[in-house]
Amino acid sequence: MPRLSSSPAHGTDHAVLGLLRVLAAIGGTIAVVALLLYAGYLGYTDLDPPPVDPPDLGTPEVEAVGRRISVAGARLERDGRLWTLDLQGSPTAMGAARGLLSARPFIDLHRRVLDQIAARYPSASEAWGASVLLRWRYRGADAALPDAMREELAAFAAALPEARTGQYGPYHVLFLYQVFPDLAKRVDDVFFEGFAFAVPGRAGAHERGNFLVGRTFDVDLGHDFEPERLVTFHHPDGKYPFASVGWPGLIGVVTGVNARGIFVALDNVRTDDPPEDGLPLSLLARQVLEEADTLDRAIEMLEAAKVRTAGAFLVADGAAGRAAVVELSARPNEERRVVRGDGDPVVFMTNHFASDVFSGDPFNDRIRRDTASGARWQRLETLLSGTRRITAERALAILRDRKGPDGSDAGLGNRNALETLHGSHAVVVDLSSMVLWVGEGPSAIGPFRAFDLRKHLGRPQRLPQTLADLPADPLLYSAAYADYQQALAELDFARRMLAEGRLVRARTAAAVGLALAPEVGELYRVMGEVERRLGHFAEARRHFEQYLELSPGRLRDHERVRSLLAELARE
Repeated sequence: MPRLSSSPAHGTDHAVLGLLRVLAAIGGTIAVVALLLYAGYLGYTDLDPPPVDPPDLGTPEVEAVGRRISVAGARLERDGRLWTLDLQGSPTAMGAARGLLSARPFIDLHRRVLDQIAARYPSASEAWGASVLLRWRYRGADAALPDAMREELAAFAAALPEARTGQYGPYHVLFLYQVFPDLAKRVDDVFFEGFAFAVPGRAGAHERGNFLVGRTFDVDLGHDFEPERLVTFHHPDGKYPFASVGWPGLIGVVTGVNARGIFVALDNVRTDDPPEDGLPLSLLARQVLEEADTLDRAIEMLEAAKVRTAGAFLVADGAAGRAAVVELSARPNEERRVVRGDGDPVVFMTNHFASDVFSGDPFNDRIRRDTASGARWQRLETLLSGTRRITAERALAILRDRKGPDGSDAGLGNRNALETLHGSHAVVVDLSSMVLWVGEGPSAIGPFRAFDLRKHLGRPQRLPQTLADLPADPLLYSAAYADYQQALAELDFARRMLAEGRLVRARTAAAVGLALAPEVGELYRVMGEVERRLGHFAEARRHFEQYLELSPGRLRDHERVRSLLAELARE
């Protein structure tokens, strides 16, 4: 019998194997090229520190009681629940000392920030895509910083190598901390909120009261976390000393006052302006404190500044008894740089622009309507109407106000109130006597510690001031506040049970929380989701609608809830 030849089959096998080898080689080449391109992208978008030679400050010394750490004239000290940081000297000396002394509180904060990012971008592809866009948007952005600020940031990074995160070096990470308010505008939710007011104290033609400023600022990293409150006294070489209130990692300023009695507060706003190449807002606020000695000079600097994004600045001059709000667009044209309030008996701001120039801006209008900014504006307008004189105690009472725009009781934790119980720092400043009160927390209901600014900023007086702290709000020790804290614990438990699909337990926990604190909006969202999954659509709609009313600012979450409401309407 003739044998059948197997040559064609063997030929086909060899051809297939050859093709696979070719494809593998092509795939490997593409992978190598892709990796090289990505490495080139990382190099192109990386922020490299300028060459600096940070001074050798030695080893930090720790006092026996553990409340003070010092190194080369700089020191970090705890006073109650507040940290105070004293810095002096050249940019590199201040940066290096900041890195050495504030490492522990910064690392704690940084870990929380990373947890929040991981929760927002749960998949590796989402996180990678967000990182790629972030690097592109801020490529070369540090070039807008003055040389002294870049050198200080570089020395800070050199002393804090723990700031390195993935493919971001310490300098790159710490730069991003200076633009955090700008970064938050790239996502839909509002993570930074605040308000400020100034009462220059003109009581009449021949009488004047003290010049008082009140300020609250909120960094939303979850209801169970407050960044440690840091009061920093800066004594930079050749510039005005100033005090700032913020959080570890921030060399810029969101709330501060200098030795000349110039106060600056920065609030986030959003407009339809595209981002520009310019100075981050927090560093512009610092520049004003370092260089301005009058309100006019501060306004001039703000109006002339080239900035990345829009922001609102409340600026006050204690010596002149004047205050104003500068509404600053990223666009450099004069029409988008508005000064309002100068000469008014009361000046205040929230998180939207109030000038007519911005009335047609869709982003600004959305913040006014869909976040707490509009409600807080109305409440401040009511509380400050007709005011011409004010005390520190009265200013603090405004910071702690828990009523709605119409004066009705808003309940504990209502995000539309001035006091949300989530504030990250709160201050009262008497610019006439140069006294700064800073709240220990939580929010603005804890005691406020008094600081003599003349003493801390190097302007000694003939007689020392007798300073009194401002007491805690009685709410702090009340059963109502204990109930509110328990409600937040129930919220956390309800979320865990919901994630595990244990709907009955989630509903019970959320119901307990709502009974304890019916103004906590997130509880309604959990309850709405539970009822939706259980098929109770009418109840789900009711809870979701209540959530939308009580949780302003969560714009991204609002869109999700509205889409659920649209689905439920079809059921």
